[in-house]
Amino acid sequence: MMDYRNKIETDDLEQVVGGVITPEQAYQTALKHAGKKKTQVMLKKNKLDYDDGIQKYEIEFVEGLNEYEYDIDATNGTILKYEKDFCD
Repeated sequence: MMDYRNKIETDDLEQVVGGVITPEQAYQTALKHAGKKKTQVMLKKNKLDYDDGIQKYEIEFVEGLNEYEYDIDATNGTILKYEKDFCD
């Protein structure tokens, strides 16, 4: 059984995990919402987590001086939370 607290590396982005969306699908959802493409950003984190009874992907990426953070529901791809911060 997979330990959901462990980070899913980017090499595993195509893996399907127990009836949930893939890490790649979650990443694409975040990118689309931010209006960015993979080639424009540097992925820092794409981790499947289980928090408060909800399976979610925690996704972080950077583009220029902007850092984006997303929580994506792993069962249906809904954006649960997002933040955009300016890094100085």
